[in-house]
Amino acid sequence: MNRPLKFYDAEQRPWPNSRLEQTSIIGHTTPTTVRLWFRVSEPGEYWLVVSSRPIPTQGIPLLILGDRREYQLRLTTPTHTEEFSPEIVLPISLTPETDLTGVMELMNLTPDTRYYYALFDPNRDSPWELGQDQPLWFHTFPEHPKTINFGIYSCHMPYEGRELTNVEMWDRFTQELAKVNARFVLATGDQVYVDGNPEVSIWEWLRKVKSQNPTREDMISWYRDIYRGYWGIPEVQHLYQRFPTYMIWDDHEIVDGWGSYTTDELAGLLDNSWQLRNTQEQLDFAYQMFEAAKQVYWEYEHSHNPETDFVNHQFDYGFDCGRCGFYVLDMRGNRNYNRDHHRTLGLEQGRRFEKWIASQYQSDAEVLFIVSPVPVVHLSSFVINKIDLTLLGYQDDQRDHWEHHSNWDERNQLLKLVFEFSQKMHKRVIFISGDVHIGAAFKLSHPDFPRAKVFQVTSSGIAYAHMKEFERRILEMLVKPEGDLGDRPENIPYHFDNLAVCRYNNFGILRVTEEDSGEMEVCFDLYGGNWEENGELSLLKTSIVLT
Repeated sequence: MNRPLKFYDAEQRPWPNSRLEQTSIIGHTTPTTVRLWFRVSEPGEYWLVVSSRPIPTQGIPLLILGDRREYQLRLTTPTHTEEFSPEIVLPISLTPETDLTGVMELMNLTPDTRYYYALFDPNRDSPWELGQDQPLWFHTFPEHPKTINFGIYSCHMPYEGRELTNVEMWDRFTQELAKVNARFVLATGDQVYVDGNPEVSIWEWLRKVKSQNPTREDMISWYRDIYRGYWGIPEVQHLYQRFPTYMIWDDHEIVDGWGSYTTDELAGLLDNSWQLRNTQEQLDFAYQMFEAAKQVYWEYEHSHNPETDFVNHQFDYGFDCGRCGFYVLDMRGNRNYNRDHHRTLGLEQGRRFEKWIASQYQSDAEVLFIVSPVPVVHLSSFVINKIDLTLLGYQDDQRDHWEHHSNWDERNQLLKLVFEFSQKMHKRVIFISGDVHIGAAFKLSHPDFPRAKVFQVTSSGIAYAHMKEFERRILEMLVKPEGDLGDRPENIPYHFDNLAVCRYNNFGILRVTEEDSGEMEVCFDLYGGNWEENGELSLLKTSIVLT
């Protein structure tokens, strides 16, 4: 039997931080439900205990079925025995088939209530797996909140060579979220980088070992190692355990530029210069890697989002919170530059979004938020469409953008739906984006929809390590103060005004407040992390009211 082609090697490819062993993530939350995601240290038949009171975890737990067919927890220590009656006790089997991960959805909870939870395996000498070192808890949403504050971030790539950098931004993000009593966080892409650092690039690894015919199982193990490395950082785990976190992937959960290559360019990602290219073989490897990436994305990120049709490749989803409606677009799972149309979202996702926006005409939502991982507005059309960067290997970055001419028709269809809704219903629509390693805010307009109120806010990246100060300044200069989106000569172009730009590592907080008059105030706080000469991190805050 051949030796498994494991990616992780403690000597050759050391992570500067410990890899993730066990943790939890609070997922999709409503007034009466929550999804909890777990990763454990070893396979087992675990029990999840949930209570509105803190759970005592100092003793050895034993489950007892009471007279009313309800579980009680008997905790035994060397000095005493204590009985504890939790509201919920549920079994969960966690196995290697999903890399020891799993999700539990809890139902019939009480609105606006804090619940504590813990996980244990009664068959172990040391049964407690989670919740014993520090209390773990989640808070269900109120039924009719007057204030909805939530965070946004993207692009978690904190590795400079074999050193960690910028991880303090995660602590500051958690602190600022707590200050405003944030309800949740939107992670808008690139929660990991499978190819962001040569030291831990699984695509570089594939180039080296492809002659040994790695299997799909090998590839799945590589993607899992990436998540365990990037999410092994304690500051990241702390935020995921503190706030419900909704996620969507972008290219770096698969490979840089996925879906924006020609077939020859995609095959070229795996071409070794000393070999004659076998295009079909390289493409087969690339598509196997995509299937592996998709499975592991579901295991680690998507499984704690609102449920979608995984069998039919649906990762886009919607949800509501108070008087706000949210729709999260998947710009990678269906992207294909080689299609004649609907290259970015695909036809079926486009129909789902159209159905969702139509439903908002009858909804109670006063503000709509649409997550578009790649921004609608970023660099000018001249940079995206007129400068050929193929020789520098940036052609995929250009095609990634909505502003690229190959995406104009699909983008215009998306914007027309949004502007028509905003114009007719007199409600704001705000795009939320990441990807571009800069923070920004824009207002969009079009003469056919003079009363529409459409905005875009961007946060990227929270801990991105590679971009130097000079590159950030160049990016800032390329973001124009105002202008028109590129379009066909027969069309009236959409116009944009730049409201704010931040070239530092950044995160954002959106604050939505229902005033006594019933009007909704929406404010975007953009926090840029600036390193002082003494090595301390300071935050530069820019606040924009989106009216």
